Amino acid sequence: MASDLPLSARLLRRLPPGVAAVFGALALLGIAMAAVRIPFRNQLRQQLAVRDARVLAALIQQELEDPENPAAGDDPLAAIIAASIVPDLPGVESVQAYSPEGRLFATFLGDTNAAPLPRDFSESSTQPMVAFRPKPQPRLDVWIPLRTSGSAEVVGFTFLTLDGQDLAEEYARLDATLLRQVWIAFVLIGATLAFILLRAFRSLDRANRLLADRSSRLEQANRELSLAARTSAIGAVASHLVHGLRNPLAALQSVVANGGDSGDAADSARRMRSMIDDVVRVLRDEQGLAGFEISATELIEESVRRIRNHPSCPPSTRWETTTTQGPLLDNRNANLTLLILENLGTNASQVLEKDGCIRIRGHHHDNHWEFAVEDDGPGLPSDLIPRLFMPISSTKPGGSGLGLAISRQLARHMGGDLDLVSSVPGCTRFRLRVPCPEPASRPQVVHGIAAP
Repeated sequence: MASDLPLSARLLRRLPPGVAAVFGALALLGIAMAAVRIPFRNQLRQQLAVRDARVLAALIQQELEDPENPAAGDDPLAAIIAASIVPDLPGVESVQAYSPEGRLFATFLGDTNAAPLPRDFSESSTQPMVAFRPKPQPRLDVWIPLRTSGSAEVVGFTFLTLDGQDLAEEYARLDATLLRQVWIAFVLIGATLAFILLRAFRSLDRANRLLADRSSRLEQANRELSLAARTSAIGAVASHLVHGLRNPLAALQSVVANGGDSGDAADSARRMRSMIDDVVRVLRDEQGLAGFEISATELIEESVRRIRNHPSCPPSTRWETTTTQGPLLDNRNANLTLLILENLGTNASQVLEKDGCIRIRGHHHDNHWEFAVEDDGPGLPSDLIPRLFMPISSTKPGGSGLGLAISRQLARHMGGDLDLVSSVPGCTRFRLRVPCPEPASRPQVVHGIAAP
């Protein structure tokens, strides 16, 4: 396809963008100056021809207005004849006399055929009219209106044909002068335009290189930030695993040390294996090896199932779960949300009295899911609340204080947050926000359950 292009087009495609733009601008400048030169040249030519015609008209009118001329009276025909018999003028090839209506009635020199009337001829014409004929021999046709002395009334027309060789040579000198001036203007303007464009393109190229360099560095910084965030999330999930394994390991250690029932040891081992599998699944999702979506209702139901299976959860615990309409969560955020809800629910179950209630609610608004975990326990100690999400802050015997700190880190890794809404006797509520915009094309799902 490229081989079908003209050689000039192929060469232009190989030029740098700035040079090609300069060539294009110079070409447009040349076309514009040539387009302006043609009508300007024609206008100057017409002015030169009219100049000669006016000189001739002045001579004829002077002859017509001569007091000694017997035709200076009221006889129009005598005036036309007297004026048309021009004194010996060089270059006159034909002379004809016309009535005011444009009818030929006398030929004094040259061809007897009537000359064609000019297109703009009219009886009211008062100025000479000219027409230059370059071929076969340069000729100048002149129509001159005739008026008697002291009167503005046109009494007739004289048509003359003059040798146009001198005028043609003057036209040639005019064309050469105009061409030279156009070239000088083209060189000066073109050089200035090329200088400005090259400076502008050089500055633009420098700005583009600077932008590309900054974009490259920004992209590298984004990759490093993404890697740091991913590493932080993996570390938080691993910390969650360590935190969760403390109790099963302690129970297993107690069974082994005291020679207890092997069923308790097997149960502790199963719990640890389940936690490890959950964390491995989360890490796999962090690496982007799997992808699916889950509803908020399913997410809350799974968190309740895990909390109820935890050994520290009293069997008499009552559960209330509700969700509103909203989009599905991707598996990555869903897994991290599940870990946080499980930790919050497990903490709540450990402080409940008999027949206590845990409520987990999900509500979508403003492009994010908001989960609330609430219990009717005794509330948190007032001195613990200011440092609640700091590591090594725990009121439970043997607690590490890492659970809430890890949960908040996981929430912020997703772009959300975890905070304590209220803590008074009979009501402790945590709020978890997870980004999840409402897709325009995805149908909304409405869930609402009350689990026993």
